[in-house]
Amino acid sequence: MKPKGAKIISYAFHPLLIPVYSVLLYYTIGLFRYMNPRFLILGILCTIFFSVLIPLLSFLWLSEKGYISSVNIPKKEDRVVPYLICAASLTACSLIMASKHIFPFVYGTLAGGAIVLIICALINNWWKISVHSAAMGCWLGCVLNVWAIGPMSHYFLNNNNAIVISAVILVSGLVTSARMASEQNTPAQVAVGFAIGLAIGYPFLFLFFPGQ
Repeated sequence: MKPKGAKIISYAFHPLLIPVYSVLLYYTIGLFRYMNPRFLILGILCTIFFSVLIPLLSFLWLSEKGYISSVNIPKKEDRVVPYLICAASLTACSLIMASKHIFPFVYGTLAGGAIVLIICALINNWWKISVHSAAMGCWLGCVLNVWAIGPMSHYFLNNNNAIVISAVILVSGLVTSARMASEQNTPAQVAVGFAIGLAIGYPFLFLFFPGQ
């Protein structure tokens, strides 16, 4: 993979965007066809606000004040506070969605992402980890839970199971390869990040369905 292509993929599937893609993907499920379109639009706008805008504005402020070297947070030392800010923002978004009675697997995915970020922030004190890979692992874990053998698979039939799972696996491979091709992360950092995301993303949604 060429460096330019790797950079494009890294930006296109930046960790801040993964929650937005997750909610949009959930909207393809038949359950959402019966919901008010305005309600769905508000849901995605809420996700964009908390997962993209607030973190970006926070990064800009931290960079301007000199607390981090760049909004791209390239240094390991810069990442703990931004990661925790993102985790807090995702948690707030999850709580708001829960209060509006959005389906549990939607706000559960956002909450799972927050947990992954907290773990990455803790590990980052000693060792740089790929948060891109962690985000993709968490997304894949949640997709496997909803579209394969998790609790939600008992509630409805998804005719696009194989397509959705295959697409997320393909994107995960592209993103992890891009991180290594651009020399932003080592194979070990990518592998550990992805494993942590997957280990949290898949089982975490079961917490929202204790009766299953």
